[in-house]
Amino acid sequence: MRYVGKPVRRVEDPKLITGRGSFVDDIQIPGTYYVAFVRSKYPHARISVKPSQNVFTGSQINPGKDFPIPSNEVTYAGQPIAAVIARDRYEAYDLLESVEVEYEQLPYETDPFRAMEDKVKVYSKAESNIYAKKEFVGGEAKKELEQSPIVLSGELHNQRIIASPMETRGTLAWFDGNRLNVWSSTQSAHYLRRNLVSFLGIQNIRVIQPDVGGAFGSKIITHPEEYAVSFLALKLGIPLKWIPTRTEEMLSAGHGRDKWLRYKVGVKRDGTITAVVGTVVGNLGAPYRDANDDDSGNVMSAARMLPGPYRIKHGFVAAYSVNTNLTPTTSYRGAGRPEATYFIESIIEEIAEELKLDPLEVRLRNVIRPEEMPYTNVFGITYDSGNYPELLNSAKSYYEQLKAEAKDNQCVGLAMYVEITAFGPWETARVYAKYDGRIVVVTGTGPHGQGDATAFAQLAADALEISMDLVEVRWGDTDVIEDGIGTWGSRTVTIGGSAVIMASQELRKRLTEAGAKALEADVEEVEYREGKVVHKKTGKSLELAEIIKSAYKLGISLDVTSVYPVKKPTSPYGVHMALMEIDRETGLISVKKYIAVDDVGNVINPLLAEGQIHGGALQGISQALYEEAVINDGTLQNPTFGDYALPTAVETPRFTWKYLTNGLSPHPTGSKGIGEAGTVVGTPVISNAISSCLKRKFSTMPILLEKVLGDQ
Repeated sequence: MRYVGKPVRRVEDPKLITGRGSFVDDIQIPGTYYVAFVRSKYPHARISVKPSQNVFTGSQINPGKDFPIPSNEVTYAGQPIAAVIARDRYEAYDLLESVEVEYEQLPYETDPFRAMEDKVKVYSKAESNIYAKKEFVGGEAKKELEQSPIVLSGELHNQRIIASPMETRGTLAWFDGNRLNVWSSTQSAHYLRRNLVSFLGIQNIRVIQPDVGGAFGSKIITHPEEYAVSFLALKLGIPLKWIPTRTEEMLSAGHGRDKWLRYKVGVKRDGTITAVVGTVVGNLGAPYRDANDDDSGNVMSAARMLPGPYRIKHGFVAAYSVNTNLTPTTSYRGAGRPEATYFIESIIEEIAEELKLDPLEVRLRNVIRPEEMPYTNVFGITYDSGNYPELLNSAKSYYEQLKAEAKDNQCVGLAMYVEITAFGPWETARVYAKYDGRIVVVTGTGPHGQGDATAFAQLAADALEISMDLVEVRWGDTDVIEDGIGTWGSRTVTIGGSAVIMASQELRKRLTEAGAKALEADVEEVEYREGKVVHKKTGKSLELAEIIKSAYKLGISLDVTSVYPVKKPTSPYGVHMALMEIDRETGLISVKKYIAVDDVGNVINPLLAEGQIHGGALQGISQALYEEAVINDGTLQNPTFGDYALPTAVETPRFTWKYLTNGLSPHPTGSKGIGEAGTVVGTPVISNAISSCLKRKFSTMPILLEKVLGDQ
């Protein structure tokens, strides 16, 4: 292959780094009006909003209902409760001050454990605050626990944090007299279109995803504001644009994590885990079905992935998804798998400390063996391929090197992960030839900064044996490809790329057929190589551009759409480690080095893959050390980047990435997905290092200065 496996530079970058990208706020339609939203001051209240010429309420947008815009009852502070429309953004925000809202405050609850008691209903019309519950059972966990010589117990909290992409959400909607056109900073144009069709009751909707400045999961669901802006654009017949401020974004969109584990773990004296029993509770925030369905699935994933890469034969976990009066949580990079990894890797560290064993040795004693692959964990999740002991042993030399380097006040943290990626149910790709000899690849996924266009171009170029310079990659327009799923769950290159391979291979067949007919030969008499069709006997050949022109004359379509169905997800895995330094006088923590050893199957582009590890691991470090949504009286107290801590280049360590390819996936790409790996495992790497340094157990994050200097 000419391109796959090589560190090809991103083809997307020149446009973006020279300021020629086109984001939602860059799109200009004459006559556009601007929308701003009145937001609730309280976590729970009955409301009455006085409508006016420029003010539109929930009673107008969804009469008698409280979702997506509340008509009568708000359930979290920051919830949009009325839309104001004006000729420019500044006028719209000025008008917010004039909107009359009457509040009747109601009892509220922000603690999921108290909410489960249903003493305070977070929404008056809900039967229960428990949105979903399920028990996962395997073996005889409680019996094994009773017979275990050592039983460890505790509580861990993967704290609430806020997705903070460079670009906030944004929507521009315009009914042109024939159909509704919607531009949105979304992770899936098709997903948004399906939801708008259902809500508005019309089919003639086109959704366009322009350039998107990041998302991390916060732009998967359809948000209340997207429904409202689309409804009002249709109703009023004028273009409407909504771009929230950063504070609005942090108040109302993309909260993630906020999941708890209460556990008991049985352990033999050699460090072997015998059983795990626990309760996983996810704080979903306020009742909003789009978000609750999304993150409730992540609660269940956190429970089912709790065994991690270890041979735990006996398990019982009860999982609860619980509504409270906080901003709804949505998927956030890793979505359930980071929580599970943090839980089990913190427990492994506790076992190592309890038994005075090396943490890597404890992992080796418990890890799944290659002869057991494919392995189905105690809660029914199947890991398809890999050699976990080999990867651990590969990481051992780096681990020992870091320990040897560690000076006073420095410690090494280690964590292992396995995750599930490449979700279905399917994905689409359209590949067609242009008359000028170029090949266009259209994906049904919705990349938003990951570099997937480069990977798709590599895959198509190799399948067609042509230069990448001849390949154009497009996405994000429901008029250009009929359907698609989207970009999340580390699925885009593996599943979207498999669809690209299938479509490219079919196009190659058609090009071969067209070339054969143009050469007045049977298909068996020619061969396709390096973008040409060559007659095997005469040596006569046709270039790609000539074949394309001939195909149209011969009536052969060179426009292929493929749908790749997904039967099962796949399972990347790895070991990450870090060298940390703690200043015991100031409490300042710094990460000096970070080493990642991963097996993510076939690596399509090592440069892209390593970039994902760098970014993902830094987000994991950030959650461990800096990030936290601070809630007081049911209200977010740090809704700006001046108050919500994020790492900068100064806090970024030196990264080293190594990869193995023992665990190929069954998909045509052979890849497993790497977009979330660093975030999945990064937090316990850091928290374990701090625990090792201070010889103290921490039950929640971030591990701030005062925790380092004082009591837990």
